[in-house]
Amino acid sequence: MTRDAAIGRHLAMLREQAKLKQNELAKKLEWSAAVLSRVEAGDRPLADDELDIILKGIGTPEAARLKDILGRQWQRLPEPGLGDADADLLWEAEEVAEKIHALAEQPDVKQLFERRLVRYEEELRLAAQHVLNKRYSVAFMGTIGVGKSTCICRIEQLELPSAKGMPSAVLETGSGGITICDVHVRKGPGYGLIIEPCTEDEIRHHVTDFANSLLNPAKAGDDEEEAGSGSPGISREIDRALRSMTGLRRRRSERRPDGTVVPASDDARVLAADHPDAKALSVEILARMELHKRDRRDLWHDANTGKPPLVWLQENFEKINNGRHPEFTVPKRIEVVVPSAILGDDTVTVTLVDSRGIDDLAARADLEQHFDDPHTLVMLCTLFAQAPSTEVRQLLTRAKEAGVRTLDTHAAVLALPRTGEALAVKFDGELAQTEEEGYELKADEVRLKLHALNLDHLPIVFFNSATDEPATLRVFIAERIEALRNSHRAALREIIAGARDLLANYEKAQAEETLRTAAKRLTIWLKDNAELPRSASRRVHDSLLSTTRAAHWKTVYATISRRGGWPNLDYAHQLSHGARRIATHVVEKKIESFKTIATSVLRDDDLLDAHDLARQAVRTLEAGFDEIIRNAQLVGESIYADDLREDLDFWRACSAIAGRGYKDKVNEQNQHWFEDERHGEAEARVMEVVAQKWSEAVNGVRALLPEG
Repeated sequence: MTRDAAIGRHLAMLREQAKLKQNELAKKLEWSAAVLSRVEAGDRPLADDELDIILKGIGTPEAARLKDILGRQWQRLPEPGLGDADADLLWEAEEVAEKIHALAEQPDVKQLFERRLVRYEEELRLAAQHVLNKRYSVAFMGTIGVGKSTCICRIEQLELPSAKGMPSAVLETGSGGITICDVHVRKGPGYGLIIEPCTEDEIRHHVTDFANSLLNPAKAGDDEEEAGSGSPGISREIDRALRSMTGLRRRRSERRPDGTVVPASDDARVLAADHPDAKALSVEILARMELHKRDRRDLWHDANTGKPPLVWLQENFEKINNGRHPEFTVPKRIEVVVPSAILGDDTVTVTLVDSRGIDDLAARADLEQHFDDPHTLVMLCTLFAQAPSTEVRQLLTRAKEAGVRTLDTHAAVLALPRTGEALAVKFDGELAQTEEEGYELKADEVRLKLHALNLDHLPIVFFNSATDEPATLRVFIAERIEALRNSHRAALREIIAGARDLLANYEKAQAEETLRTAAKRLTIWLKDNAELPRSASRRVHDSLLSTTRAAHWKTVYATISRRGGWPNLDYAHQLSHGARRIATHVVEKKIESFKTIATSVLRDDDLLDAHDLARQAVRTLEAGFDEIIRNAQLVGESIYADDLREDLDFWRACSAIAGRGYKDKVNEQNQHWFEDERHGEAEARVMEVVAQKWSEAVNGVRALLPEG
């Protein structure tokens, strides 16, 4: 959007807030309505005196402020949009950043302050970016069938009347295993669907799995005694979509009026019988999919269809989700676009993410990545009776192990009760008298279970999609997003305050002495903690081994067939998590120890002039910790990526395993590969990177401190 368009839109908003119609304001200004219309549309630029005339005509305090806002010159930070609620805070950051920059550029700047000035400038830029960014995601995570899709449709009123009484959700719902991929609900220019397709490789993998499941069907009674002897099969969602795209129907047995029975049939099994070779069968399935015709990526509601938007949206989402739309391929992500603001708030851009349901393992890259996003609120969904479910606790445990420091502000537990469950909760043998009392009793139980993770303060909300008011959950989510935003604002305010203190103390000789006194405490700690252990007490592949043990054998079989690349049990992701665990275990306690020393400075009133130094030192070391975690993760992901994937002997050995103790035998192969053949190479490399980045972090803090 051009500056003229932004100003025009903002003037129109100010006019509407003043309850003035366009022609009324034009008459008041003695302008033609056409000219004012062009100004508000951004088609006619304004001279300064013309802008003054319009603002005086609107005559509100907000209009009077606009001239000052437009006069601001942004040099160090990006300029926020007009109407940004954080514009004044960001302007404070801009003014301080400009002063910091000007002082740092002076040729005779005091060495005592030089590095701190540069660091403050960088801190202001990064913190301002978080405040300026108004795009937030709310990621709903939970097991299949927990009710995520229904919940999202309820709070956004994406529902249609149903003869059964309960409204019908626009997003296809059921008992689980319905949605084929992540679904994003966001605001856009109208009602529409945007598809991110699976890649050609991903589709070939799906087709290969489908072909293998047809040629080697898993028996209904399969257990680990027979593990590895059949096929892992594929998810119900992919199976359903591929059958629809290829026209390979499955028919139930049918009893005719004359009493005869038409037996069940499966076109896909018949095709497999004609193509007993897996490669040949895969080629035939791909040919039937006619992927060259499935190249459409979006679809938009047209009023001329005569269908109400939500009816149209429901029908087409179901077609695309099930592979029944002839123009769309297998989706990797579906975006559901609606014209209204998500959560009813236009001040932020919110996307609701209906993540693919957890079926077996929660330790998935597509889920755990959300914990690292500073603009994502994670809603951990759980059935009421199981709250907090095993999967929720696993996700939280792994997040803490991996060094995630923002769970307090970026995560919440969403318990989804069925009707009557809240009233069935007992306390001292007595049933709850009201649903609210049942919720309170259950919340106490949830907090008790989370106490073991030191997360008993995590926000908890209950929502019965059948009976509770959608506004209840909508308000809760909006409040959590606001809490997340406030954490970004608080971080920026702390940096602004510290920078101002530094500027105020620059010429004070007494302040220099105070800084040196405080620095001695911090320097002693840095000297004593500069070195890290040379070897890791944990192994990078520990996460892989434990996750393999916890997985269903079919999940293990599936990832073996894809050389460790199955999304539900991805070798690279598990190794990256293992590397993060090592880094967190080694460094996190040191960070807390340093914060204790810094707190002693902050509690000493005689060192008031050094308080901003202590806070900046903590922030610098915490930023170093985050950098250590990121680098450790990259090492875990990449160190064996090529070697492991290309080691065909290893995958053949794993593929040959079958029968009782299947997962243990696979893990024996895993251990042999990592421990016997690689002799701890990964751990050594992770510790090398951690030590290097820790040294950089310590030196970064040391550089802020005055000598002597």
